[in-house]
Amino acid sequence: MNITRSSRLFGTALSLVAAVLLGSCAQTPSRPESGPTTGGEPASLSMPATAGTGTVAAERPIALQSDHPQTYTVVPGDTLWSIAQRFLQNPWQWRDIWRQNPQVRNPNRIYPGDVLRFSYDASGKPQLEVAQREEIPLLKLSPQVRVESLTQPIPPVPRDAIESFLTRAEILSDANWRKMPYIVADDDGQEVYADRDRVYARGGRFDQPRYQVFHPGEELREPGSGRSLGVPGIYLGQAVLERDENPASFVLANTVAPVHAGDRLLEIEPERELYSFEPHPVPPDTEGFIIAKLDTDVTQITQYSSVIINLGAQEGIEPGHVLAIFGKRREVTDPVSGDSVKLPGERAGLLMVYKVHDLVSYGLVMQAERSIRLQDRVTTP
Repeated sequence: MNITRSSRLFGTALSLVAAVLLGSCAQTPSRPESGPTTGGEPASLSMPATAGTGTVAAERPIALQSDHPQTYTVVPGDTLWSIAQRFLQNPWQWRDIWRQNPQVRNPNRIYPGDVLRFSYDASGKPQLEVAQREEIPLLKLSPQVRVESLTQPIPPVPRDAIESFLTRAEILSDANWRKMPYIVADDDGQEVYADRDRVYARGGRFDQPRYQVFHPGEELREPGSGRSLGVPGIYLGQAVLERDENPASFVLANTVAPVHAGDRLLEIEPERELYSFEPHPVPPDTEGFIIAKLDTDVTQITQYSSVIINLGAQEGIEPGHVLAIFGKRREVTDPVSGDSVKLPGERAGLLMVYKVHDLVSYGLVMQAERSIRLQDRVTTP
């Protein structure tokens, strides 16, 4: 059964593949004799994937890089994806080899300075764990010396590629956008507003010191059915409250694009953990499409482009899910027989979901192997 928009009612009943934890297994420092590789080919070991119901799903092979290191010291700038690529041909299999060590703080996090050790357990399954944590060098500051520890774990993907979309991306229904407070005018009769301009707004009770300013974009439509999936908001900047009257007055700040009358004000959400996810594959037979791109300044979808797919929480999608991207299927005419022939779309890359809404999700293109376009298919890797 494909997990698509047409089968949405079944999506919530599916159990996601649970993480395979190898913490209870003993360690061996070298490769067991029962699992050799030949001819320099990457090792391919099979291990069961346990479903959320407690049943054992079909085995899937773990494809290791032939030249993976035995140890690796994490450095600033690493991501979970880049480290996974050093050890695995398929970085989304990270959960299958990661062994959490309860003896270290935050065993599910990896920090700069951590030394990762690769080994095999007693049954011959590969595993990776934190062998030790190196001291972070002292940061010398004038007029005295003090110690600054790097407590921020490495992110799953590059922070600068998604941070603005994580904190400044909204998708609402057209009706909900219409309910949001809106800018009426400025104090000088201009049509375009920018930093330090005073503007007036109506449509709500303003009890926060600062708001985000959005311009509702083009409505997202379901491929094929044309069903509305919501309206993305284009982030424009912030508005700082001066007086809560009718209309209320604000001063614009940190604008990244022109602001106009009719643009909407949304409350700033409290800070939350933005990067608490890790690569793992979507459930089998998941299928959807790329329906929009978020990088409006570029014309092509390339590595580290952010896109919107027509799969969301109702299909069981969650941050960290990895999907393969395939080009459109084509229909051509056989030059000899004259018959119509359907050509399959070839794999074009990989994307990882990092923000999930009810009907759609934001994904970051992690690998671009060929041209990627709107309406390309996304499915189980």
